[in-house]
Amino acid sequence: MKKIFLISALAVSIVLSACGSGQTQVPSSNMENPSNEESESLNMDSEIVTSIDQLTFPLGQEINSDSFTGTAYIAPMISNDDIYNFPATNNVTFEPSARSSWHTHGGMIILVTGGVGYYQEEGKPAQIIRKGDVIECEAGVKHWHGASPDSYFSQMVIFDSDYVPEDDMNTQEEMVTDEYYENLEAVDYDGRNITDNNAFMFQKADEPFISDTFSGPAYVSSIIEGDNVAGAPGLHYVVFDKGVINNWHTHEGGQILIATDGIGYHQIEGEDVEILHPGDVAFCPPGAKHWHGGSSDTEFAHISVNTNPDLTGLEWFDRISAEEYDNLSLENEE
Repeated sequence: MKKIFLISALAVSIVLSACGSGQTQVPSSNMENPSNEESESLNMDSEIVTSIDQLTFPLGQEINSDSFTGTAYIAPMISNDDIYNFPATNNVTFEPSARSSWHTHGGMIILVTGGVGYYQEEGKPAQIIRKGDVIECEAGVKHWHGASPDSYFSQMVIFDSDYVPEDDMNTQEEMVTDEYYENLEAVDYDGRNITDNNAFMFQKADEPFISDTFSGPAYVSSIIEGDNVAGAPGLHYVVFDKGVINNWHTHEGGQILIATDGIGYHQIEGEDVEILHPGDVAFCPPGAKHWHGGSSDTEFAHISVNTNPDLTGLEWFDRISAEEYDNLSLENEE
């Protein structure tokens, strides 16, 4: 039950204004003699993305708007509907040096999905953000965001699309000029929680979750709690060891899965198995029976969202057979 959404001018305009706010200056690659600390912040080879093909989330279509400097793309992922009641969600990709204008909008969560970029709120230092970082921007806060000079940059944005600014609020967009951008003095994002040995998009839990409802170890951590600026339910991060899947189960309020790493499976009862790659979104309606997990070849990770959080019912059933799973793995290899 994958969904495909058309890109509307309204969606683009909302995303443009869902970026960041601030007026301090951020470091750029034009520094001739950066300090060791600055060099480490801006030139970490494992995080800088020099080719758009290195990004794993969907590119979408190019944004044609004066609200952006440089080339950026938008890929709608989740629309706010009456089934899941989850905030509008898109993935936005920036080519090196591309950026939004200063803008305001409803509360927004940024989940960095690749590369190195900047985020700045008005009156605060610009911050260097990297894959795995999670940022909350309060409603009405003026901000901008975009790529660093040396890296492609990709971010998933979850935002309150129903936000209506106050009548006296100045919502006019202002360009982030080349002069301003080239003389930025940025600091590392102080909310970063990714450890050096973490191999996944977001932080993997330290200890495995062991349960009879899973065929093996899975690791469950929290990306963001339910009390957040976008009004979204809590987002959890689940990492499956190779070959680990869960049992058939139902969520009273439904569930959305966003694949981030490896190759995995999702199946709703009576429907074909979906093969999930990074950036794919799987939807399971309220009360529908489904299962999900990893392939036999790779560890698999996804963001997990139990939608309609006031509906908390969860019921577990049996698991697919080893033979059924092995046949899936063979199909995946083909």
